[in-house]
Amino acid sequence: MITSNVAFYPCSSIEETEAFYKEVIGLELVFAKGKSRMFSTVKGHFGFVEYPDKKPATGRLCLSLNCVSEAGVDVEYNRIVSLGAKPQDKPKAHETYPVYSFFIEDPNGYLVEFQKINGVEL
Repeated sequence: MITSNVAFYPCSSIEETEAFYKEVIGLELVFAKGKSRMFSTVKGHFGFVEYPDKKPATGRLCLSLNCVSEAGVDVEYNRIVSLGAKPQDKPKAHETYPVYSFFIEDPNGYLVEFQKINGVEL
């Protein structure tokens, strides 16, 4: 029986990545050993590993975090801005999908999205 999930992503600095996901994104660190960290996203996990070559994955990666409402997305946006972090844009509705969200880039170049997918309970 599956109980949860974790997706691991390579990173260039485990220390910078840990600080970003704890302090800016606000996730709970649930595992730390050597050059590996894992953060709880309530119904799953994000993991990061600093490999010897210290290279993040190539290509466009987006780590999406689901909020309970559009107002919840706005709350997260305001919290992150108050920390001095700089999201890519303000929360807005997507033109193509029933999604309200904003994006911020992590230290590895990965996009982190705070979103509410309208019509879907996640």
